Amino acid sequence: MNATQRTYQTLLDQIVSRRIPAGEVLEERRLADELEVSRTPLRAAMNRLLGEGMLERLSNGSIVVRSFGVTDLLELLQIRSLLESEAAAMATGRIPAEPLEGLRARLQALLDAKTPDEKSDWEVDNALHDLVAAYCGNRNLATMITAARRQVRMCDVERLPQRQVQAREEHLAIVEALLSGESSRARQAMAAHLENVRRSYVNSLGYLNHGA
Repeated sequence: MNATQRTYQTLLDQIVSRRIPAGEVLEERRLADELEVSRTPLRAAMNRLLGEGMLERLSNGSIVVRSFGVTDLLELLQIRSLLESEAAAMATGRIPAEPLEGLRARLQALLDAKTPDEKSDWEVDNALHDLVAAYCGNRNLATMITAARRQVRMCDVERLPQRQVQAREEHLAIVEALLSGESSRARQAMAAHLENVRRSYVNSLGYLNHGA
C-alpha cells in the first residue's frame, strides 16, 4: 500500500467513524502534519473522496466532510435495493458454501439468544453484504455498492434497535436463498430486506408521504 492509499484509508476510516464530523473543514497543512504525509498524497486521497461523494467543495474553495440527512438515507437505501438485489442474484452459486454456512450458524445463534448484541449484528451485516458485493462478478457494481453502504453509515439518523430481530431473520433468509442456488429467491430476499429497512425509517421518521 503506497502513501496515497494509506492516506485515503486513514481519512476514510476517520470520516466513516465520525472522528472527523460532518461539516468539518479539512485543512491540508494540519492534516498533512497529523498524518505525517506530504501534501501530494493527501491531495490525491482527498480528490478520491470528493469523487466518491464523501467530501464536498464549497463555493469558497474549502473542502468539508459531506453531511447526509434523512432524504439522503431514503434515497441511498432505494439505490442499495436496486443494486444489491441484482448483485445477490449474480452472486448466487459463486459464493463458497463455507462462509455462508458460518453466517447461517451465527445468525441462528443470535436469534436463539434473543438478546441485544449490536457488535455481532454489525459484524454479520457487514460480512453478508461484503460477500454479495465481492462475488457478484462485476467489480464496478461492487464498488458502487460499497460506496452506497458507506454513505448510509454517514447519515445523521438514529439506528432502529426495534428492527434487530427482524433484521436477523431477513439476513438469514438471504443466506438461505444464496445457499439454495436460486438466483431469483436471493434477489427477492435482498430486495425485501432493504425495502423493509427503508420503510422502517420512513415510518419512524414520519416520512409516510415519501414512502413507496
